[in-house]
Amino acid sequence: MRRVILNFHGIGTPGRPLEPGEAEYWVAPELLGETLALAERLSDHVTLDLTFDDGNDSDLELAAPILSRFRKKAHFFVLANRIDAPGSLSTQALRELVARGHEIGSHGAGHVDWSACSLESLQNEVGPETRDRISASAGVPVRAAAIPFGRYNRRVLKALRLAGYQLVYSSDGGAWRPGQYPIPRTSPRSDMDMQDIEAILLGREPIRRKLRRYVSRAMRARM
Repeated sequence: MRRVILNFHGIGTPGRPLEPGEAEYWVAPELLGETLALAERLSDHVTLDLTFDDGNDSDLELAAPILSRFRKKAHFFVLANRIDAPGSLSTQALRELVARGHEIGSHGAGHVDWSACSLESLQNEVGPETRDRISASAGVPVRAAAIPFGRYNRRVLKALRLAGYQLVYSSDGGAWRPGQYPIPRTSPRSDMDMQDIEAILLGREPIRRKLRRYVSRAMRARM
């Protein structure tokens, strides 16, 4: 059985100023709902898991009701520095997601490129202080991390292993198999339609894109 993880960011209209390039990863609520409906129809061929990055307030306000309608759980990765900030998940919202059966993970302290961090900054992003802040807000242990922007190298992966994260997610794309580290995800964009989503779920993307993804992943592992 093919297994794919789709990683969403914002749903609907942003409640905070966006970073450069971020807007293309904000999608309409309909795309999420139609994706889950498609996954149900393709359930004999593919298993779909969902994650959400950045800790936007749309995770609870818009995504969670759609997930409930399809009886689907997700893993929400939040930024410690944005908890309780306007447009982001509050402490109460995190606990509500947990109460609904979802999981909470770490996306770091600030939204920065971990592969470009100094050792001190990287420790601040993935170390116990940041993880404990997220855990205290959510009221549950934090065992998983999602790498911002999907940018990593061997130093980042080593830091995550030393920090004790049981699961680490990238944005490498493609299907995943048990034992992969980091675990690949694909992020839907606002310019995608359901044909694009179906191609991702069934592995029918263009060969050139698959080769580019393979080469990119191999290069990161050597850096």
